[in-house]
Amino acid sequence: MMGGRERIMAAAEKLMGLRPYQEVAIAPLLAIAEVQPPTLYYHFKDKEGLFVEWAAQAFSGIGEKFRLRAGTSLTEGLTAFSTIFLLEVPFDIDQVLRDIPGLVRPESQEAVYNAYFQALYEPLCAILIEAMERNELPPEPIGPVADVFLAGLHQLRKKGAPGYEVTTAKWYAQRFVNGFGAA
Repeated sequence: MMGGRERIMAAAEKLMGLRPYQEVAIAPLLAIAEVQPPTLYYHFKDKEGLFVEWAAQAFSGIGEKFRLRAGTSLTEGLTAFSTIFLLEVPFDIDQVLRDIPGLVRPESQEAVYNAYFQALYEPLCAILIEAMERNELPPEPIGPVADVFLAGLHQLRKKGAPGYEVTTAKWYAQRFVNGFGAA
């Protein structure tokens, strides 16, 4: 049997990250969770606290998948990363990132940015650094390379039709390697 905290988090998974944070109302969330307002405030203090906790948990879950992909060739690593990003992330990453500036507390903004960074940037940078060590990529600052790769994935996810195929991830990874790979 789930406790109040777990029920609230399960309800948050259904409502947060799919639409703007400001549009997620507390009353429907509490109705789905079948708890009273004091339960939310006891565990999370407020809606912002719940959002931060939800985002940290959501990013942590995908971060674990990304970390499993290190140690492969550049193309294989980027294909696996792209596949997870395009096919397995159950929430709108761009929406979460757009919601961060609307959070009132700076520590809340920082916590969500940190969760994003740890889940996506760290595993991607590990793949890119390993590729540089194997001379699959020329040595250069890793941040801009990771930014370009993620920007492309964000655009593919925005413009793509529902039901991406693995071929899209392979195509993107191969084009990236062709463009940035060591000559």
